[in-house]
Amino acid sequence: MSFLLNHGYVFEIGGTGFLPATKLRIAKGITSVDPDSNEESEETYYYDGGGAAERDITGFMLSYAFEGHRNYGDPAQDYIFSLLAKVGPDRKTVFSVTEPNGDKWEGPATISDIKAPGGDANAKGEIEFTISFDGMPTFTAAPTTP
Repeated sequence: MSFLLNHGYVFEIGGTGFLPATKLRIAKGITSVDPDSNEESEETYYYDGGGAAERDITGFMLSYAFEGHRNYGDPAQDYIFSLLAKVGPDRKTVFSVTEPNGDKWEGPATISDIKAPGGDANAKGEIEFTISFDGMPTFTAAPTTP
């Protein structure tokens, strides 16, 4: 049995048509990532359900919340934190998530919830930001070997 090690994920921002023009890897200084599907659901109670509801998932937004330490000079972090006081189209990028097995999600995304470095005086500057896919990202399965 082989267990997933989270450091095997590859997170990248940027690409054709969105700033930055080249892909930047999000890794340096990042200590944790919290994926969330942000599901929307609808509960419906039917007469034949004996008082219990049925749930339908009616929507979702795939997002990844990053936490870590501010590392000045890291191209991805420098770019993300340059957006702190910007809104609208400036927050748009292309985001890709490559899973440890090689599966890949990629598509237009928005960078939000940028939290500037803070924390105790004798600690590394703690940061947070979230990247959410805009709409349904493209999924590419890892190549299979015969």
